[in-house]
Amino acid sequence: MSLGSLPCRRPVRLCALALLALATAGLVYASGAASEYNARGVEYYNAGRWIEAIHWFEQAYDLAPGNNTLRRNLCNAYQAQADELAKQADFAAAAKYLENAISVDPENHSPLMQLGSYYLRLDMVADAIFRLEEAIELVPEDLDAHELLGDAYYKDNDLPSALAHWEWVLQTAPGRQTLLAKLEKARREESIEQSFQRTDSRHFSLSFPPGTSRRSLSTVLNILERAYMQVGNRFDGTYPPTPIQVIVHNAKGFADVTQMGEHVGALYDGKIRIPLLDLQGNMLAEDELERRLFHEYTHVVVRHLAANNVSWWLNEGLAETFSREFGDTQLHVLLPASEQGALFSLASLHASQLERLDYDNLRLAYAQSHASVNYLWTRYGRQKLRAMMSSLAEGIEPQTALEMHYRLTYEQLEAEVMRSLMRAAR
Repeated sequence: MSLGSLPCRRPVRLCALALLALATAGLVYASGAASEYNARGVEYYNAGRWIEAIHWFEQAYDLAPGNNTLRRNLCNAYQAQADELAKQADFAAAAKYLENAISVDPENHSPLMQLGSYYLRLDMVADAIFRLEEAIELVPEDLDAHELLGDAYYKDNDLPSALAHWEWVLQTAPGRQTLLAKLEKARREESIEQSFQRTDSRHFSLSFPPGTSRRSLSTVLNILERAYMQVGNRFDGTYPPTPIQVIVHNAKGFADVTQMGEHVGALYDGKIRIPLLDLQGNMLAEDELERRLFHEYTHVVVRHLAANNVSWWLNEGLAETFSREFGDTQLHVLLPASEQGALFSLASLHASQLERLDYDNLRLAYAQSHASVNYLWTRYGRQKLRAMMSSLAEGIEPQTALEMHYRLTYEQLEAEVMRSLMRAAR
């Protein structure tokens, strides 16, 4: 695509909030009462009291709905309150304020972009696409809008549309390194998945290479539908918006797309990815397929609940706990490591370990994460875990969230877990 040629919208119909300055002038055609109400709204707005500002701006707008100043001030107040709610991870309530902002000021692209980013956070991909496409109609050369729309198309597994928008952004602003990484990954995926076909179940959209047996696809979708209900129930009825994208690969295609080693059996990177065949071309056993799919679907729910504010050990520990029993296999890894002083601290397992550790140490890290979450789950129950996840969704630091809800530091949890394992081994 040549520089300067804007990408087309697909053929169907967390960006930063930048508020415009409020105005008290321009009310020539408004009534005196409207001017007075607007002035009160400005006072509350400048004090950061968004709800009161909205109240007075709404009063003024009702009296003079055709006044551009009142329209923009009310829109800004709605956006400010939405931003406040988003900081508390209440994106659903924030979205309602932004829908109000759009109805008041439909020619303003800012609330459309803000709402599109919140819908992406809520995994409401179709709604995000709709609002971001509207924003681009108003500001066709806005780079952030195009990148966000590319993100939405990518989550919808529409790689050609995502690539078109991302490539245009990089042609215009080549210094966006994070976008470059996304683009390179999407190109790898497209080179492998461009001939893939698609089938759907109630909650999942499954892409697969030609020649995949229908029986295998049916097995995958049946397992995923069970995971949707069972894992969602364990998280007190948490069910992410659908369809959830799933990509089935052969072993080589999976390795080429993910750039991961042979020890990685499946992956969630915004889409569930799993190879159905091993390197020898043998179909995975159904119990192993179920374990991997339950594991990855748990990551879907965790991300829906708390975005990226979840420690690696907690994320993987939840996925292990909800996909397999904790038993002798894990004990035989953990107890010798404990005797040798080789266990990890939980603090050292905060960030992803997939590309940091060799196979043996990664197996130990998984077992330790599994043991830690299994202990929290069986000892304290689901309510405390759900409450901690809510705190993580609000942006509270993971170790602080653990201390808030369990009255345990990382070190205390490590000690309690090992004591419980020693008792189990007797």
